[in-house]
Amino acid sequence: MALLVAVVAAALAVPLTIVVSNDQRAAFVSGLQIDTLTTAATLASQPRIDWGKTVAAVAQATGARVVVVDAGRNLVADSDNSSLDRSFDRPEVQAALAGSLTSDVRPSVTLGEQLRYVAAPVVQNYDVVAAVRLSLPESIVTEQVQRTARWLAVFVVTVVIAAALVAWLLARSIASPLRRLAAVAHELPDDLDRRVDETSGPVEVRSVAHALNSTATRLSGLIRRTQRVAADASHHLRTPLTGVRLRLEAIEDLSDQAEVQAEAQAATHEVDRLARRIEQVLALARSDAGTAHFSPQAMSQVVGDRAEAAAGMFAERGIDLETELEPGVFVSAPVGVIAQVTDELLGNALQYARSRVLVSLDVTARTAVLLVEDDGPGLPAEDREAVFERFRRGSTAAPGGSGLGLALVRESVAGIGGRATATASRWDGFAVQVTVPCADTPVASGDH
Repeated sequence: MALLVAVVAAALAVPLTIVVSNDQRAAFVSGLQIDTLTTAATLASQPRIDWGKTVAAVAQATGARVVVVDAGRNLVADSDNSSLDRSFDRPEVQAALAGSLTSDVRPSVTLGEQLRYVAAPVVQNYDVVAAVRLSLPESIVTEQVQRTARWLAVFVVTVVIAAALVAWLLARSIASPLRRLAAVAHELPDDLDRRVDETSGPVEVRSVAHALNSTATRLSGLIRRTQRVAADASHHLRTPLTGVRLRLEAIEDLSDQAEVQAEAQAATHEVDRLARRIEQVLALARSDAGTAHFSPQAMSQVVGDRAEAAAGMFAERGIDLETELEPGVFVSAPVGVIAQVTDELLGNALQYARSRVLVSLDVTARTAVLLVEDDGPGLPAEDREAVFERFRRGSTAAPGGSGLGLALVRESVAGIGGRATATASRWDGFAVQVTVPCADTPVASGDH
C-alpha cells in the first residue's frame, strides 16, 4: 500500500511540479510587467524632478532594480544610485523608447548571471519621453520554483509516511489475531486444550479461529476416547492372559507326561507372544494419540540400561551384544519412548542375528544417531522401506512375527521429531538407524 501511494504521489508530483513551476514563472513575469507599466504611468504623470523618489519607492516595494533612460539614451534615474547623465544603451531600452513593452531574459555582464527584465515607454503628451526598466536576477525566479518543488517533495514524503503508517496499522490489526491464531495452532499438537479467542480480529480471522477451536475439540475428544479404549483394552486383556499363563505353568509343573509339558510350554510361548503383540498394538494406539508430555531424556543411559537388561537373552542364544555409546546424549521425548524403541530394535536384532549385534550411539550436528546392527541374513534393498509399515514383513522374515515392531519404532521416533531408516549392516546383515534431535537442557542422573 505504501509503495502504491508513493508511486501515485510521485506520478502526480512530477507533472504538478512542472505546471506549478511554469505558473510561478509566468506569474512572476506578469507581476514584473504590471509593476513596470504602473511605474511608467506614474512617471508619466510626474515632473522629471520627482522621478528619483518614485524610482526609489518602486525599488523598495518590488526588490527590483529600476532605471529610467530619457529619449537621448541618458540615464536619468537609477535605484542602485549609479552615476547619472551617462549613456545607458540597452536593446530593451531601445525597444521601449520605440514605444514597445519588452520582457525577456538575457545574460548580464555586470551581474554575471541571467537577468530578467521588463522595459516600458514613459509617455507624456503623446510622446515617448523616456523608458523605465525593472530587472531582477533570474536566480530569484529559480529559487521560488525550487522552493515550490521542495515543498511538493515534502508533501509527497508526508503522504507516503502517512500511507505507510496507515498500512502498518491495518496490517497490524490483521496480523495480530493471525499471529495469535498461529501460536495456538503451533501449540495444539502438544496441548489440545488450547483455544483461540473467537471475538477479536476481522470476520475471516474469527471464522478461522472458530473452525480451529471446533477441530481441536473434536480431536481432543477422539484422542481421549482412543486413550480410554487403550487403557481398557490393556486392563481387560492382560488380566485373562495372566490367568491363562498361570494355569499353563501349573499344568506344566503338575503333569508328569513329557508330551503334556511340551504342549504347555508351547502354549505359554504363544500366550507370551500374544501379550507382546497386544502391547505393541496398544503402544501404536498411544503413539497415534500423540499427547504424551515431552521432557529431557538421558538417551545414552536409557539405551545402555536396555542393552544391559537384554544381555542375558542374547547370551542364552550365544549372540555377542556389543555397545558403543557416546556419553552425555540428551533428547526430548515422552518418558518410556526411548526405552521402547531400543527394546523393539534389540528384539528384532535378537530374532535374526547369527553371532553378534552392535548398538552404537553418536552425535552429529546436534542430532543423536542410534544404530542397531546384526549379522543376520539382511534384507533386500527393495524391502527396507516396506518393513516399517504396519503388519508388513520382509521377504527374509522369521516365522511368528507380528509386523508391528519396526512400525512402532518409526511412528514413535517420528512423534519426537526423528526418523528411522533401514540399511545394510557392516556384516551385510540388517541395521536400523534412528536419528533424533538433541535436547538443549540435560537432566540430572536418575531422571531418565
